[in-house]
Amino acid sequence: MENNERSARQVAFSMDVEEPSNQQFIDRSSRFFPMDIFKCCPLGVKALMPGTISRIQDATHLILVIGVIACSLLVISTAFSLFNAKCFKENLCLAEFLSIIFIVPCTIYCFRIIGQYDERLNIKQLQAKEQKDNLTKTYNSLLTDMDGLLSKSAESSAGLAERSFESKRRDFQRFLERVKSKYSTLYSGTKGDSDKLLKEFRRFCINWLKVFEECSIDPIQCPKRVITSEELNRCTSISEVADMCLDRLRVTEVRFISIQRDQDQQMLRRERKEFTRLTLALPSASNNMRSFPASFPTSTLRQQEMTKRRVSWIGMGGGQGWGISSTGGDYPTNIGCGCANLTVLSREHGLLLTGFCVGWIILVLQIISLLRTDQKQTFSVLVTITEVLIAQTCLFTMLLKFEEIDIVQKLEREVKALALQNQQVEKQREKMREFWTNAQQLTELWLYRTVPRLDLYKEVHCLLEDADDDLLFKLSNVNQQLEDLESKLCALQAWRCDGTLTIEDKKTFGKVVNELCHEQEIDGILLKLEDISSAGMRCLGPPPTSINGAAMESQFESFR
Repeated sequence: MENNERSARQVAFSMDVEEPSNQQFIDRSSRFFPMDIFKCCPLGVKALMPGTISRIQDATHLILVIGVIACSLLVISTAFSLFNAKCFKENLCLAEFLSIIFIVPCTIYCFRIIGQYDERLNIKQLQAKEQKDNLTKTYNSLLTDMDGLLSKSAESSAGLAERSFESKRRDFQRFLERVKSKYSTLYSGTKGDSDKLLKEFRRFCINWLKVFEECSIDPIQCPKRVITSEELNRCTSISEVADMCLDRLRVTEVRFISIQRDQDQQMLRRERKEFTRLTLALPSASNNMRSFPASFPTSTLRQQEMTKRRVSWIGMGGGQGWGISSTGGDYPTNIGCGCANLTVLSREHGLLLTGFCVGWIILVLQIISLLRTDQKQTFSVLVTITEVLIAQTCLFTMLLKFEEIDIVQKLEREVKALALQNQQVEKQREKMREFWTNAQQLTELWLYRTVPRLDLYKEVHCLLEDADDDLLFKLSNVNQQLEDLESKLCALQAWRCDGTLTIEDKKTFGKVVNELCHEQEIDGILLKLEDISSAGMRCLGPPPTSINGAAMESQFESFR
């Protein structure tokens, strides 16, 4: 268990966060950037323009803005052409349809990328990284807490009570199997005695089943009701009563504690795997967030940045082979094309690659249209070709710097995934806590009320199984004394750990009932049951003011 916790912590803390105050950002300022392209416009116009468009941070930002404008104009002109249906006369609007299908998604993605450009881009990266790290630590804390709940459940007495319930269930099944034929032959010649024996046997089974109802995680609101009294009352013979009880008990295993523990362990293993996947499967954005000493000159920083910048998703040379492969999940996906290798990093990366390729097809179609059109349409086609070229330049720039400009978006996706997973794990933890807290609250009820009475019933039906003389009389007295005891027991709520009964009173009752199990004769059990019912113990209802739990225990010493 300690190894699991240690490995989870190592996963969680392997993604160290650098404090924003210690992070030294690259100086991106130059002679031209940042640049306010709407500086000369009236204040009303500048107020309408988003800051990420009006204030250009670098050359890449400028190319993206121009490219988005060109893509937007291309989409508008394409939509206008489709609306007028002019293109159907030439090439069935193939270029227009390609523009709508592929350029529109790329334009939307470019807008999203531009939306992250401002002078606080590096701070946004660090904030997203910190959010991811905090969520990771919270996730790990939740899993550790859940692991602790399972460890405490293994040490709880609830498992011991469950095993005792299951043992008593099997004991009662054996009793039913042995006596159903034996009791059916008794008093076979006398109809009245036979009916009385059937009534008392049914009554004994009902009493045992009422005690067995407490073998539930919620015995107050949802008791384990195997058979109703109405169902048993419809049985016309001892054999029918026994068979009905046997059929129901065979399919009623008492394993709610062990089943819940196994389910929680499996769920915890799944969550740890998901935790590892979320924190390690995706490449860390911290690799793209480099820190430099403040003493480095700006020119040196730029030179180092340029030498480190490279396109990692495409490779040339060597035998790359042919085919498509993935290292886990959908992305990244490697596409081998003979001597070249292309890696699709994400869905957005694949969208940009597809749009870039489709852009060349659109450009070729527009050039063909230019060669075929008359002079009146030449200008509009040239404008369209220019828009396509600018859009291609924008897409090419984004592909070259995809790993750099996609940092914040990737971190935000990871943060959202971790936040959603945190919510799910939090709900599962609350369910676990509710179940095991409730089970812990019921341990005293099970150990000092339910288990001792089931032990008593086991000894009673073992003695009744061997009884040949006066069976009807003994069975009738047993039912009467057991029902008297049941009628005087305090409510189930009082037996919970947070109930009104003290632990000393509960232990006293359990100890006294367990003493009855050492009796060798049914008459001795009946005598002491009568004494217990009339003794006025705290657990048997409002006690006399002059009697306390310790005095009651000493009083029962005289019966032993």
